[in-house]
Amino acid sequence: MPQVPYGSVLVDGLRVYAYHGVDPQETLVGNLFEVTLRVYFNAEAPMRTDRVDLTISYADLVDIIKNEMQLPSKLLENVAFRIYEHLMHRYSNIRSGEIAIYKLQPPVSAEVRKAGFEFRW
Repeated sequence: MPQVPYGSVLVDGLRVYAYHGVDPQETLVGNLFEVTLRVYFNAEAPMRTDRVDLTISYADLVDIIKNEMQLPSKLLENVAFRIYEHLMHRYSNIRSGEIAIYKLQPPVSAEVRKAGFEFRW
């Protein structure tokens, strides 16, 4: 029995300035965030037909991420889940995916490159 040709679309390292955090100061001054998203889907139709309407547009993924990142949240978990829900509502052909949201200057008492939340489904 032939395998279904799954593929993925990737947005890697999108940088967005946003206002997420538990500290009131974080929601006041904001921070630079980095978002990476990969979604897996049955890619047979777009691979065979070269039809743009049958694939998942990485430009749409960028817009979804940017829109959800603009809504302030205390937790990156909440932001990741909103992005996930938006994706699943918009694209019925997504089978799984992963998203990582990192705060590039986290308010911690140590020097770290980034800190964040990763979610897979």
